[in-house]
Amino acid sequence: MNEKRIFLFFILTSAILLTILAFSFNGIGDSGDSIMHYQFARYAFIRPDNFFNSWAKPLFVMLAAPFAQLGFTGIKLFNSANTIIAMVAVYLVARRLNISNSWLAPVLLLLAPMSFGLSQSGLTEPLFASVLIAGLCLLFYNYSITGLIVLSFLPFIRSEGLFLLIPILVYLCMQKKYAPILWLATGQILYGIIGYFHFHSLLWFYQSNPYSLVSSYGHGDWIHYFLNMPIIIGPASCYLLAAGFFTIPIYISKKNTNAYMPLPLMLMWVIFSMYFFFHVIAWRFGLFSSYGMVRIIAGVTPLIAILATYGYNKTEELIKHILKNKNGIGRYCIALVLVMNVIYLLVKINGNPGASGIGLTPSADQVIENKMAEYIKMKYADYKKLPIFFNAPYISLALDLDPTGTSNNPMATKQDGNYLPNSLYIWDDWFSVVEGKTTLESVTSNNTLKKDTAFSQIDKGGKLRTVVLFRKL
Repeated sequence: MNEKRIFLFFILTSAILLTILAFSFNGIGDSGDSIMHYQFARYAFIRPDNFFNSWAKPLFVMLAAPFAQLGFTGIKLFNSANTIIAMVAVYLVARRLNISNSWLAPVLLLLAPMSFGLSQSGLTEPLFASVLIAGLCLLFYNYSITGLIVLSFLPFIRSEGLFLLIPILVYLCMQKKYAPILWLATGQILYGIIGYFHFHSLLWFYQSNPYSLVSSYGHGDWIHYFLNMPIIIGPASCYLLAAGFFTIPIYISKKNTNAYMPLPLMLMWVIFSMYFFFHVIAWRFGLFSSYGMVRIIAGVTPLIAILATYGYNKTEELIKHILKNKNGIGRYCIALVLVMNVIYLLVKINGNPGASGIGLTPSADQVIENKMAEYIKMKYADYKKLPIFFNAPYISLALDLDPTGTSNNPMATKQDGNYLPNSLYIWDDWFSVVEGKTTLESVTSNNTLKKDTAFSQIDKGGKLRTVVLFRKL
């Protein structure tokens, strides 16, 4: 059986696996953005404004909305499909660039813990990764116009997509392909015109930018993302990425570059570097609403898989040279890489979802919020007719409430507790404190709010998670 048949079998098997996971487990990836992106897509046909929401990302909402009508399983199928598309494109790019062991790239992509976990979420990273590598694949296979049109929509999936268009523009200039550059503006022009009829401005997407220059979440240290790379791509892939990252610039600077396509390879190196170090700097200095979320790097995991495959090949060459071309050493090296990544992936899948961002099953906070939702449904059967407020997005899922839009939004909580009579307020130990700026003490000291009930549970990280229901007198 040749490599192409093995690859097709692997892709088919991966698609079946991700589909089974989507139907078999009720995890949602994380308790925040995963739910909100899903909800914006789910209610888009009821609230057309959702298609133009800068935070929710217009292209993501448009493409995900049909899947979201099938429930959260639908959005997981959508992101599973994005993961499979990225795996196919990664393989094709590796072959196009004449990278040996090209089949290893999609395998490393699937085994990357964060990519694997986010395929079962409602987050934007899988679509961003898919569109990025698919656009580059089309570009490298000389479908330049189609590829550039695809890449032009990156900013409408994740904001980082805007500055990633810069190295692509430089890449075209280096090849003296000036005319196709105009196609990089396709997404900007189309969304500018479409949104004009609603916002009366061609620059509506940027004028409604939800990210402030200075983050309200504080800042971290320089090594935060470096230390978390194992959970993003796997421990063995960390070494391979480092090997590829440092050897690519050295190798392509030499004259004997016939074995590889240096310019496309360097383009991917630059895009990864810009994306990664942008987030390193943003978190270090507390910029652009950065919260140091490690899952963000999953947006360029396909590029990492290619760089890591290149790094593997260079490592194998070095080992063969040291061991004087000992036969079979390559197979042992690959086996070691895959075993390490598989074991690490399995450990993280069964670990603390709050710490890893990988949640095939509900986390502790989601469990107690489900209990709270069942309590409310039983005691307040007409709860949908009552003013109800909360900060934790998962509650909107558990109670089947629309958290999008501006009118009657249940997530429009008030720090002063000045709610209408008979209002229900659900306090939780994370979102109410961080996003709502409301401590439990401030709520319990409010004489107009009466505590109804509470649920608590210790998560896998040993932290006590709590959710409390109050009713306005």
